[in-house]
Amino acid sequence: MQLALELFAAAFVASIFGSMVGLGGGFVLVPMLRIFFGLSPAVAAGTSLALVVANSASGAFTYLLQRRVHVKLGLLIAAGGLPGSILGAIAVQHISAQSFDWIFGVFLVGVAGDMIFNAERRVGQRLETRDVREIKGMSYRVAVIAGFGVGFIGSLLGVGGGVIIVPTLLYFSELPAHAISATSHFGIVLTSPVGLATHWMQGDIRVQDVLPLVAGGLLGGPIGARLSLRLKSRNLLYFVAAALLLAAGALALRHILH
Repeated sequence: MQLALELFAAAFVASIFGSMVGLGGGFVLVPMLRIFFGLSPAVAAGTSLALVVANSASGAFTYLLQRRVHVKLGLLIAAGGLPGSILGAIAVQHISAQSFDWIFGVFLVGVAGDMIFNAERRVGQRLETRDVREIKGMSYRVAVIAGFGVGFIGSLLGVGGGVIIVPTLLYFSELPAHAISATSHFGIVLTSPVGLATHWMQGDIRVQDVLPLVAGGLLGGPIGARLSLRLKSRNLLYFVAAALLLAAGALALRHILH
């Protein structure tokens, strides 16, 4: 019972954070599962995707009601993400625990650094309209290619792929920051279930942990989606970067201190 409550609390916090920035919550939960619960990379990634699916589903539903999702881009991202999700879930079984943590940490630092140093360029000319239907979007080819990366990285690391979708939409689309978070959730919820199913067939999912993770994700997702409305575009980027650096630092300390 204590373990279930701890997992619920971890998922609840991770899902609030994930919905606020459109990253699905996995980038917070995976370091927790590795450091505090001692799960192997494959099991941590697979188990985390249970939260990602629940968090993204609840967050995407809220965003759809708010009409902040660019549906066409989300569908294109999902089209490329489906095969990537399968390959990522298979690949993680062939990576050592230490390599997984360093790959995860370096990846997060790279994304965070890019957000910090290019924040002005990302949001300087960005429209802040609430009706995303008025915005053209982005190249179909770029969306599908990015979708493949979303699926692969999402299943490999258990993060759902938001760390790929968000920068891609920031650089190659005209969407405002809050619409990017919403569209990211929509793309994740269409893609991550395939990775979750693949992990399940490989035996990577801890079944007893799924219910508290899903419960925490479902409760935290809508809260994070509403809190994101309180953040301005540039502040939202800095918030994302700080979260990524915190997660990367936690994984690095795991090996430095041992």
